[in-house]
Amino acid sequence: MTVSVMRAGGVQVIPARPVLAGGAVVTRQHPERGTEVVVVHRRRYDDWSLPKGKVENGESVPAAAVREVLEETGATIRLGAPLDTVSYDLTKPARPDLSKHGKLLTGIKRVSYWGATATHVARRAPDHEVDVVSWLPVRAALGRLSYAADHFLLEQYLEQPVTTPLIIVRHAKAMDRKDWSKKDVARPVNAQGRKQARLLVPMLGAYGVEKLVSSTAVRCVSTLQPYAAAGKHKIATYPGLTEEEGTDDAKGVARIVRRVRSNAVRSGRPAAICVHRPVLPHVLEALDMAPATLVTGEFLVAHLTEDGSVHSLERHRPQV
Repeated sequence: MTVSVMRAGGVQVIPARPVLAGGAVVTRQHPERGTEVVVVHRRRYDDWSLPKGKVENGESVPAAAVREVLEETGATIRLGAPLDTVSYDLTKPARPDLSKHGKLLTGIKRVSYWGATATHVARRAPDHEVDVVSWLPVRAALGRLSYAADHFLLEQYLEQPVTTPLIIVRHAKAMDRKDWSKKDVARPVNAQGRKQARLLVPMLGAYGVEKLVSSTAVRCVSTLQPYAAAGKHKIATYPGLTEEEGTDDAKGVARIVRRVRSNAVRSGRPAAICVHRPVLPHVLEALDMAPATLVTGEFLVAHLTEDGSVHSLERHRPQV
């Protein structure tokens, strides 16, 4: 979509929105060869690269990375800590017939990458995009990849510590307080909130969330319910995380949050906690994280090392 028109050196430059994409360095453990990395051969370019692809309408970048890896390799994955973002120049004539008139469509493609582990690998038939999928030992993968950026991403991934995602979610959009006459803890999400909750399903799924924790408030439980139903997970609820109890009880909130953190790190099972705006500062303080604000439905992903410290942090929200 054109947002403005600039002229530089007599050339009409038409900027476009960045094209967003997601990809991953995906590994699995082979009983004899140790760590293997998946690389794909793209027929159109005759090159070897890491799996990646464009974000679809309404899709988040993490969910796109997971989907594209599945489509290109047959591997179901769980995202770990984020890696670097690689940008590509997409400058080209606005239309082939306009190139002689000095009109250029400019833009960039931004590919966000994560480290990831394969949880299941299925056979994939060759198609017009990817005709060969290879799982290779690290040294062989470095020798096979065609681009320096992919080499760097693989090496960057290998330097990362082992981490477990802990996700902090602010509940989805709820009915206005002025329109609700019953107890606030029973105030439900509205239509926008229900859509946000549905969109959270592939987003939380991208990180392989297994443990769900929530305040007992309906709007918090409802935020996690679609994901819980999709994966047949239970939601552990705590009155101490509600606005009524948690806002003025930082120590109580910290006890719950640190217990969730400890269990996630010890088990290696990713967890998500759904809370309220007034309780969020206590949650972040308990995790030794800097203060932050979240809009409804938005979440932080804290990638925790084996000692429970935060190695890296992400922020995402459903696009409603």
